[in-house]
Amino acid sequence: MLNYILKRILLIFPTIFGISIITFIIIKMAPGDPTAFKMGSQQSGLAADQNLAKQVVEQTREIYGLDKPVLLNFKVFTFKADWEEVRTFLATNPNQTSKAWDDALDPLKQADDVAVPFFVEQLAKDNLTEIEQRAILEILTLKQKLSITSEMTLPASRKYVHEWYYGKLDSANVFQPGEQAKYQFSTLKKLTMVVTDAQYPRWLVRMIKFDFGNSIKDNRPVWEHFKETVPVSLIFTISSFIIAYLIAIPLGIHSATHQYTVGDKVTTVFLFILYSLPNFWVATMAIVFFGGGDFLAWFPVSGLHSVGADSFTTWAYFKDFMSHVILPLIIWTYGSFSALSRYMRGSMLEVIRQDYIRTARAKGLSERIVVYKHALRNSLIPIITMLANLLPLAISGSIIIESIFSLPGIGQLAFNAVLYRDYPIIMAVSTLSAILTLVGILLSDILYALVDPRITFEGSQS
Repeated sequence: MLNYILKRILLIFPTIFGISIITFIIIKMAPGDPTAFKMGSQQSGLAADQNLAKQVVEQTREIYGLDKPVLLNFKVFTFKADWEEVRTFLATNPNQTSKAWDDALDPLKQADDVAVPFFVEQLAKDNLTEIEQRAILEILTLKQKLSITSEMTLPASRKYVHEWYYGKLDSANVFQPGEQAKYQFSTLKKLTMVVTDAQYPRWLVRMIKFDFGNSIKDNRPVWEHFKETVPVSLIFTISSFIIAYLIAIPLGIHSATHQYTVGDKVTTVFLFILYSLPNFWVATMAIVFFGGGDFLAWFPVSGLHSVGADSFTTWAYFKDFMSHVILPLIIWTYGSFSALSRYMRGSMLEVIRQDYIRTARAKGLSERIVVYKHALRNSLIPIITMLANLLPLAISGSIIIESIFSLPGIGQLAFNAVLYRDYPIIMAVSTLSAILTLVGILLSDILYALVDPRITFEGSQS
């Protein structure tokens, strides 16, 4: 048993690694640029000052690591070939403010510091066209934070870059060395940068430390968002599971032990209808009928508290909180309650037909002991399997319900993060959900052995 648990725990790490890679790639394949959202438009070129807009966007991308390749950064070796492709592009696309221009220069920007000596040498040549010089100056200005403005002429800009890199004489006629020594990279250093100077490796190192960085939307730490939203989702998730299990298990047992009675038939039809109803439709109808829509106004339908609830007495605060919670909690619970009851009924029907149950009855044991002591224990295995979903649901929550009722839970946080392309929050929610899913499955396997002694893990031992 211990060997099996240890192997399962060790298996979690490569599984999480694979999940994180797949999730990261899928997120990066989604259209949209978070920096464009942050700037307030889809294209930074719409800004009045093009150079300033590009600098702000580039700095934002650099802060969040969006200026690097996704998995591996081979641009540190291929930037010379990329430059030849860019020259071909510039020959027919001289529009410096177009999106195609920015896309063409992006591979060169990803090489960053490694390409600086090459660009400085190219800029010193006389065979470059004006548009090629402007392309190099833009890359150096954005990536190296040079003080080159749009008002500077090309000769003045080239002189500035030369002095910045190689050095110059100061006012006292003393030579001040430039930044040349900073941009010398060995082959080993470049090979290291292939792995480390990319988006996913950077994020993976931070994930191992459980540092998910800051939100792109508001620049707040992701953990602060979690501290605010996870408790809300936990309230509904845990309450929903407790209510569902307390009602569904006894109801499933009663239906199985009273099979084909009128009560069993009515319950079966009712629960199947309930299970088939989509929760977003039920939530909408609940608001219309009970939330002050067109009929009754029994429950508030937004948030967790009324305006000014902080000044309420403890009892009034609690009643206000419960009035906000009841309606979404019912919507949150009915689906899992219906499924649990049917699973419990089917599992119990299968167990009570076993030979050892007939033997227990033949011994003269009461029906109550037969059902609750012998049959129930072995009927709980499907229920334990569903219990494994409790941990990940505590993180992911219910996006639809939280959105409809304006609940500040982690489901709504994740939904808004997807709309805003807030990569740090999306990756944090996905990673924690994956971890809790694997932990929940492990706990389920352990509970299997506790519930049913026939289940062992001897086959996993060496």
